[in-house]
Amino acid sequence: MIHVLPFGLPLGIVLALILIWLVFRKGGYKRRLLDAPPGPDFRFTGERFLDPPTGEMAEVWHCPRTGERAYVRARADRGG
Repeated sequence: MIHVLPFGLPLGIVLALILIWLVFRKGGYKRRLLDAPPGPDFRFTGERFLDPPTGEMAEVWHCPRTGERAYVRARADRGG
């Protein structure tokens, strides 16, 4: 007789957690505009766009060390 419990139980738990996440998540990735870049390592990329959910102008900031991108409310002193 093959014992599947040692492998099957953790696999079942992982699959159950994934199923729960899929059922209860609040739909896709939602970006939240920040008031300022999250840290001193972030650099303005020059990209600006109109954020559809808020209708506000947003700037893209990038951290070269981590590759992370942040979306910041556009500042009036940067022009437009």
